[in-house]
Amino acid sequence: MQIKVQDLKINSPLDIETPIRQLGGNVSLYYTMLGRLETMSLNSNMKAIAIAVESQDWNQMKTKAHSLKGACGYVGASRLHYACYFI
Repeated sequence: MQIKVQDLKINSPLDIETPIRQLGGNVSLYYTMLGRLETMSLNSNMKAIAIAVESQDWNQMKTKAHSLKGACGYVGASRLHYACYFI
């Protein structure tokens, strides 16, 4: 399942309605995924992006931003998803 950029509401930092609807209304699964975002994707990808920028490794930066974009899309972290889209 992939949430397109234009499908997320970017007027708030977190769009919970769209991903819950796409998960068939499974609120528990959504909050499980949201809880795992930080430890499983956000921290490692943000660190890797920073290292890639410092070393001017633009391919690695793009790869890690793409990975983070996907994780953010699944939980409706719309602003970060949208920012990563443009990296």
